[in-house]
Amino acid sequence: MIPALTALKAAAAALLEARGDRGLAALVGGAELALAGPPERWTLGSRAVSASRLSLAVDAPAFAALTGDASRLAAVREAFASAVRTPETELADLSLLLRLPGVGRGWNQVYREAALSDAPERPHPDAVLGGAAALLEASGDAPGAAMLRRARLEAAQVPSGGGVALVRCVVRLDPADLAALDRDGERAERLRRAVRSAGTRAAEAVASVELAAALHPLGSARHAGGAGGAAPGPLGAAVAPEARLARALEARGAVVVPVSRDEGGPGGGGVELAVVASGELLRVRIAAAPGQGGWRAEEIRAITVAAHDLAMPERAGELAALICGGDLV
Repeated sequence: MIPALTALKAAAAALLEARGDRGLAALVGGAELALAGPPERWTLGSRAVSASRLSLAVDAPAFAALTGDASRLAAVREAFASAVRTPETELADLSLLLRLPGVGRGWNQVYREAALSDAPERPHPDAVLGGAAALLEASGDAPGAAMLRRARLEAAQVPSGGGVALVRCVVRLDPADLAALDRDGERAERLRRAVRSAGTRAAEAVASVELAAALHPLGSARHAGGAGGAAPGPLGAAVAPEARLARALEARGAVVVPVSRDEGGPGGGGVELAVVASGELLRVRIAAAPGQGGWRAEEIRAITVAAHDLAMPERAGELAALICGGDLV
């Protein structure tokens, strides 16, 4: 016995051929007919009928031919309506579907088989800061970009009532940078916008960006990237003279805190660090001006060093040994 849908499709094709349209008859004969849902109960005058919703899946050439000519698609629908029509039945709708290559069915029959892909992992905080810093540089704010390269980023997901996850970002800045931003609201807002732009993804949005001070434990050194799960060093720490010296000092047990920074001074400005070593406080100023090598003690416990003298870790280690050993002359 021929299946009901196969017989219905054959009847519609035969009707099209009898009406003189062999092309449409062949098209329907090569299609796949299916029920698109349960039948509906209609009332037509004094009679109640069962109205069927059908779908016709065709290959791309037939789909293009039918959707490109409304009269041909109407002829196919009329053929199926005539084949379905009886005192108890009517055609509610005939949906034209594109048959997927390699599957032989329409998307309506296979979409449940498509697995949801895992959301991509959140990018590393350094990557977000790097993107934000590059954005600031491109917009002409090199000092703001330098602040982000000295910073650390913390990110945590927060409750969301919508379909997109929300993330709260905290940018931990050097105290000197944060103090400068407290006096420069426009630059602070540019930093927030840059971090928000770099941190936004298709699967999650940045709910807020807050600027906070970097954490410096009292009475102990910060061992960047060391054992015990310590946080990695600031972005760009491998190349900044300031960070290179700070790492060398911290490796010898000193506590280092940037207290002021001049981005626009002669030769590019400089930075002043407060260093606690061997129970004493020392001011260390790194001058960016070229042409002056070596270092000199300005007072009993103050020192100025040229930035290019910290180009190599060995030189930074040598100066750190002098500072921590109290051998400045």
